Parts: sequence; structure tokens; C-alpha cells
Amino acid sequence: MIHSLRFRNVLLVLVVAVLTFINTRVFFHTGFPYTHDGENHLARFANYKIAIREGQFPPRFAPNLMNHYGYPVFNYNYPLANILSLPFSFLKINYEITFRILVAAFLIFGFWGVNKWLESLGFKHKSKLFGISVFTLSPYLLSTIVFRGNIGEIMAMMLLPYLFYLVEQIKNNKLKIKSLGFLMAILLTSMFMLSHNVTVLFGISLLFLYAAIRFAKNINFWKIFLLFNFYSLGLTLWFWLPAIIEKNQIILDDASLSKGFADHFPTLRQLIFSPLEFGFSQLGSIDSFGYSLGFLQLIILLLSPILMIKLINKKRFKKNYLYFTFYFLIFFLTLFQLKFTQAIWLKLPLVNFIQFPWRLSLLITVLIAPLAAFIFKITNNKLRFCLLLIALIQANYFVKIRAVDYFHKNNIDYDAFSQSSTTANENLPKNFKYKQIDWQPGPKIISGEGEVNVEYWKGSDRKYQLSLNKESIIVEPTMYYLGWETYTKNNDQNKIKVNYLDNDEIQGRIAYFLPAGSYEIRSKFTQNTWARIAGNSISIFSFLGIVVYYLYGKTRT
Repeated sequence: MIHSLRFRNVLLVLVVAVLTFINTRVFFHTGFPYTHDGENHLARFANYKIAIREGQFPPRFAPNLMNHYGYPVFNYNYPLANILSLPFSFLKINYEITFRILVAAFLIFGFWGVNKWLESLGFKHKSKLFGISVFTLSPYLLSTIVFRGNIGEIMAMMLLPYLFYLVEQIKNNKLKIKSLGFLMAILLTSMFMLSHNVTVLFGISLLFLYAAIRFAKNINFWKIFLLFNFYSLGLTLWFWLPAIIEKNQIILDDASLSKGFADHFPTLRQLIFSPLEFGFSQLGSIDSFGYSLGFLQLIILLLSPILMIKLINKKRFKKNYLYFTFYFLIFFLTLFQLKFTQAIWLKLPLVNFIQFPWRLSLLITVLIAPLAAFIFKITNNKLRFCLLLIALIQANYFVKIRAVDYFHKNNIDYDAFSQSSTTANENLPKNFKYKQIDWQPGPKIISGEGEVNVEYWKGSDRKYQLSLNKESIIVEPTMYYLGWETYTKNNDQNKIKVNYLDNDEIQGRIAYFLPAGSYEIRSKFTQNTWARIAGNSISIFSFLGIVVYYLYGKTRT
């Protein structure tokens, strides 16, 4: 018995290792794979480190992006990958290596999460391995790694199975309040909430639907589930509250990817037949991007209704209703990517921020794992052999996939990355107009006359002296965004906060008016907006609340 268990564990580790290698083999190459978003994430790693060093906590304004004008990308975009990159950044490890490590670690972590989820559903070893394999051999997952380079989606995809596993733990009475497992539930859910904005929007909705299916009207189950989600929301409001409340300060709502999401519906043919290759999602149905759900996955979806109808005839439907539910959810998510559902999309709030309806395949990738394990469990040996053969063929196909190109930069290059790190510059403040001119670390007097002496200049903080011969307008070569504050000290040492100006000449930069005189100037990016103060405060109190709650519980027991 012990030897059999040991063999199964070794086999599981080997399968996970092989599947991880298949998905990350493009990293075992000189240089970093060229992807849609990979280089942008490397630049964010760099700027997150720089923002922390310059005193931003938490970072919201990337100091060096947009040719040193700065860019509020961290205020709106999922911070988990950036947070986890910090230890590597401070150890001066190349950002490209950091990216590789984080992706590989999350893949292993995610595959283990699928294993735990399937185990909690009662699947035996062979069915679990097949379910993990179907999850891993997903074209969407491989494309996200090899062609798209979206580390946020990768992390979200690997965390979501754990959230379903937590639901099963509650249902099986194995997750109790004040237990270590409950703390882990808070941590995992908080990580998911910071992993990828779009996936969180749809994933949390799916999670609550899953909980409703599993808990029904059991109040005790709901109490545990809602409590750790409540704590997780509180811990992550430092990000979500400003991201939502301050969204009206940027052009996101009017950006092409938000307004034009309806131009990116794939066709049914593309979901079935499109090859797995590098490309882009273009307007209309003519695309170079691969949308296919995968041959193995399609076979499972074709087999499912045939095999499950037999269960209905044998009156085993009630016992296995969950897998019927998985099938219909996958079927719905597949159809919901197609153009004929556009009228529904247009009536739903916030869905335009998905940017690409084909992103729903991420959820299909996760949901198909238990369905595949179930189909493998109820079928005969001959059909199992066919399914394994198809899995091997798909694995062989994956092994042949190559990155479109490779490049390499050192950390200094990423520290000085001059673009925005977003596809359509959708986080630009509404009044800012970018001029691609030579940037200099110092202010400019555009009206008036005087001298400038810079004491120090950082992307989030600077100090300098002005000696003005007459009233003047001073412009700092920095994008104005909520949170920037500039104070002056005149000859009488009175500290005064300046009022910012904006016009066609200033075009959204930090600018202010001063009368003649000598001044000491300090400009700094701060957390001083009500949404940030409230979000930061709630997150701090949530953390302290958890600590006190557990310490109080320990003293009582």
C-alpha cells in the first residue's frame, strides 16, 4: 500500500514536471521570447522596483515610463506579478529570468491546485492525471505563455482551481474558521483578486455560481465562504477602490480596446480549427491569432453528452449533476464568445473591459479539467486508450511550437523603458498630450524669467530652487495625475501648496504660477486622494483585524 502510494506520488510529480517543461520550453533558449505583452511586464517589474525605492507605497505611478513623463499604470493594472517580482529585482536578478521563474513556479503551483481540486471531488489517481493533462495541454494556456506573454492571466488561471478547491473543502467540512486553512483561503483569494483584472471580474462571478451549486441553502457553508472572501476584498481594496473610483481620470472608457471589444468575436470555425500560432486579434473575423479550444478538449466536449445521457438512463444523474453543470457552463462560455451574442454583451455592465471575448476560453480551460477526469472515469479501457493517445498527439504538437523570435535586454534597458507598457496607452490622463521630445531632469520656465537649481530629481519626488526675476509659469516634465503635490518655501520659510495650471501649451504636465522671488520647491507623488486613503486604510485594518482575530482566538483556546 505504501509503495503503491509512493509510486503514484512519484508519477504525479513526473507528469507535472513534463507538462511544465512542455509549456515553458521556449524559456530554455538564449534570449527572451518575443510576445505581445512580455516586454511590457518586464518594464513594469522595473518601474515597480523604482517606485518603491522612490517612496511610493503602494506604487501607483510608474516613474520612468512614457519617456520619463511617468504613467499611472500601477493604479489600474493587476499588481500581483509586480509584487512577487520585487525580491528578485532587489537582488538585481535580470527581469527576464524573474519572469521565467514566476511563470514556471505558478504552473507547478497551478497543476498541483488542479490535483487537489480533483482529489476533493473524489477522483482516483488515473482520472486525476488525465484531468491535469487536459488542463495543461490547453492551447489557450500555451498561447498565453509562448505568444501573448500575459503573466497576469497565467497567474489567475493557476489560482482559480484553488478557489474551487476551497469551495469543496467547505462542503466537505474540512475548512473551519480560525484554522490555518482559513488563513490560506484568505491568502489565495487575495492573490487571485490581484492577479488579473478581467479574469477576476469573470472568475469571481463563476466562483459564486459554483458555490451556489455546491452549498445551495446551507447557511454555515455560506458563512465561511463569504467571510474569507470579505477579508480578501478588504485586503485588496488598496488596489481596487482607487482603480474603480479614479477610472474617470483616464481615457480607458474611450480607448479602442474598450469601445471596440465587439470587433473581436471569434467565429465557431476559429474555435474549432484555427492553428496555434503567433498573431494578433484583428478587427473582424480575419485573424492571424489562434483561438482553437484544442483537439483533445473538443473530443471531450463531443463525448460528454453521449456518455452522460447513458447516466441519465441509469438514474445516476443526481449523483453526478456537477459534471453536467460543468458541461453546460463550458457550452455556454463557448457560445458566448460568438458574434450572435453581441446584443447581450452590450447590455451587461463592465464586460467591455474584457477587450477580447475570446478570453472566456481561460475559464473553459479550468472548467474542463474535472469534466475530463469524469469522462475518463466513466468510460471503458478502449476509449481511455484513445483519449490518452490523443493527449500524446496534442503534447507532441505542443513540443513543436516555437517562439516567433527572441531578444535580450539588461536591467538598465528595462529601467529606462520609454513606452507606456499598455497596448493602447489606455491609462493616459485625459488632458495629457505626449510630445516625443528630449526629456531633461529639471523644470522649465515657459513664461517669465529666472534661474533653476536642481538639488535632486526622481520620477516620484524632486527638489529644486527657483530664483524668479518676475512672475513666471514653471512646468515640470512630468505627466500630471491625481496624487501629485507641489509645495513652495519662500524667503519667509512659509510652506505653501501650489495650484496646478493646464492649457494648450502645458498639455497635462505639472505646471504652476509663482510671483517674483526665491523659492525652494518640492514636488512629490502621494497617496492623498480619498479613494487611496480609504482603500489603504481598509486594507490595513483588514490585516490588523485578521491578526487580532486569530490572536484572540488563540488566547481563548
